[in-house]
Amino acid sequence: MLSEIGAYLATQNVGTVGTDIFLGLMPDQPDNCIALFEYAGSPPDLHWNGEYPGLQVRVRNKSYAAARTKIGEIMKLLHGLHETQLSGTRYLLIKARGSPEVLKRDASNRVELVLNFEVMKES
Repeated sequence: MLSEIGAYLATQNVGTVGTDIFLGLMPDQPDNCIALFEYAGSPPDLHWNGEYPGLQVRVRNKSYAAARTKIGEIMKLLHGLHETQLSGTRYLLIKARGSPEVLKRDASNRVELVLNFEVMKES
């Protein structure tokens, strides 16, 4: 899922996977980046070959305003995305679980914002 969502964001000119979009980790550099993480979602359906994983997007930036703009852009791209094929996987719906929020400021005074999504997908 992370590689598919990362590639989708790259095609929408949000960033470049491996340069400023990272999958499953947020490295110490660059200062300004996006990280995608999977987390436990809802249990799988017993009568359908679908999944309900959770997706977490983190945006780090030296500027709060720039971080807020970037995570807002990602929210607009992903919230409500439906009936979309990404690398052979059918995404029935991606829905934000809330609004972006501040996760922390690190020792270098970079702000990190976070946004969680519910995903409904079928392989």
